[in-house]
Amino acid sequence: MSLDEFLALGETEGCWELDDGALYIMPSASRDHSFVQNQLTWHLVSYLDGFAEPPAELYTDLTVILSRALQRAPEPDLVIVLRGRSDVSGSIHIEGAPDIVVEILSSDRTRDLVRKRQIYAAAGIPEYWIFDPLHDRVIPLELRGNEYVERPALGPDDTLTTPLLPGLAIPLADIFRHRRRPPRNE
Repeated sequence: MSLDEFLALGETEGCWELDDGALYIMPSASRDHSFVQNQLTWHLVSYLDGFAEPPAELYTDLTVILSRALQRAPEPDLVIVLRGRSDVSGSIHIEGAPDIVVEILSSDRTRDLVRKRQIYAAAGIPEYWIFDPLHDRVIPLELRGNEYVERPALGPDDTLTTPLLPGLAIPLADIFRHRRRPPRNE
């Protein structure tokens, strides 16, 4: 499928992605996946709302055109674009490499852990955060050269921070040990 054909599909139910011209349709998110995404979004929005002029924009479930030539358009769970990035554009989707992408592992764990790691690194995305709700951990990846280097994995007793967003501190217990969290996927 070409990128133009993919974009012509418009809004779709679930997560549809284009990778090297191949269409991938992922199953709907589980309750736990949605919960983790919503809690993380809440923390990020709260952080951004603390600024008169927020240092970044946050998007959820938005198609990101990483490469027209390679026909790559994933739909990360969350996307963060730092303020003033005129090279990243779009009103319906994002075109260009965002600064941070977040994937919450679910049914196709290998795709997020291996393939997306490759395409996000190739696109030059500075940080890739992998949330693993099954094991209550976050794997923060930082781009060095052309590949990602893993920073220490974080668990429920840790706090997620990034030099890209000074002052951001997300206590992971607020997500992984939240009293309303639904049962984990098995």
